[in-house]
Amino acid sequence: MTHDKGISHLPVHEQDIKTQAQLEQISSDIKANQALTSNTFPINELSFLFEKNINFQKGCNYLATKYESYKCVRGDGNCYYRAFLYSLCQKLYLEKGDELQRVLTYVKSSIDTVEAFGYDRFAVEAFHEEMVDLLGAVASAQSFEVIHQMLNEENATSDYCVWYLRVITAAYMKADADRFIHFLDDPNYFDVETFCQREIDPMGRETTMVGVLALAEAFNVTVKIEYLDGREMVDEKLVKHSFGSEGSALTLIMLYRPGHYDILYN
Repeated sequence: MTHDKGISHLPVHEQDIKTQAQLEQISSDIKANQALTSNTFPINELSFLFEKNINFQKGCNYLATKYESYKCVRGDGNCYYRAFLYSLCQKLYLEKGDELQRVLTYVKSSIDTVEAFGYDRFAVEAFHEEMVDLLGAVASAQSFEVIHQMLNEENATSDYCVWYLRVITAAYMKADADRFIHFLDDPNYFDVETFCQREIDPMGRETTMVGVLALAEAFNVTVKIEYLDGREMVDEKLVKHSFGSEGSALTLIMLYRPGHYDILYN
């Protein structure tokens, strides 16, 4: 008789230790092999990721007719917020006009809003300041490469700002809880407050459509998402959804593939 030497036969405390070690190894491997946000890749290279799946290949071929390139974002559960942050900064850098000032003004004042909806001002202040400083750097940088490097430094600007984007998202939802309660399609949640505590606030929690919508509306931008998820295309096109303010001056374009978001460029 052989014995399974997996963690299920260990005492509970040893299972916990081994599981934590495995999670830390996975996290370490991700950090070693994935930039927070990659350099730009030609869109036709996307198909190499799905060589054995016909539906995905068709989707990649369609994307190649509409977009020129894409950036990969680290798959650590924060990918949507990180993609939003990077794409927003890049758009604002290229534009450097009224929209940059509008977003900067909004972010500066946002700490009052998040405090009003349950966040301790002292606890969030450093994250808020990091976001304000990032936008200041966007305004003054001579090259976007400076911002790219800032947003790829481990355990620094990107992570601080990603968490602050989560706080903004949660506060925006709580401010209109009677409306957003209808977007919670998870039967485990009956109120916006609990949903935000468990799904929005913690780092590493993947976003849902309600989070995408709330963040887009909070920043008054349009977010368009192409869904490369293996479904049959409709009229030879991928499913595409828009969130936020259609009339806004800023449009961010994302690519969704199962459990993950990247950035698209046309």
